[in-house]
Amino acid sequence: MSEKNKQSGFTLVEIMVVVVILGLLAGFGAVKFMNYKKRADIKIAMTQCSKLREAIESWALDNPSSDVSADDVWDRMIEDKLVKRRDIKDPWGEEYIVRKDEDDNFYVISKGKDRSQDTDDDIYEDGLASERTGDW
Repeated sequence: MSEKNKQSGFTLVEIMVVVVILGLLAGFGAVKFMNYKKRADIKIAMTQCSKLREAIESWALDNPSSDVSADDVWDRMIEDKLVKRRDIKDPWGEEYIVRKDEDDNFYVISKGKDRSQDTDDDIYEDGLASERTGDW
């Protein structure tokens, strides 16, 4: 009779150990995913900076008589229906910044995750501002 009354199954301690292990695995996975997403957003912004700079340079070649300031480039390109407002947003939802150097070369910059201009996490087509060695 004692064989029939014997219950089988997991103890509360065993179930708690399994839940803790699953929680730890999920935590590690979330951290890895967040790091992956951060790197992906930076690479997307770098690529978009490069492509948008190329579009600006192409537009400037087609409009040689137009001496447009860097601040007005997006508005002029939108007027000409070359870009849409949504196309000039970085992965964090901010508009890309356009700058022009003394040689009239255009540069496109993302403000980065902090959404603040001229900080170390700004993104250029060749990397993060914190990794740059140039003056601009």
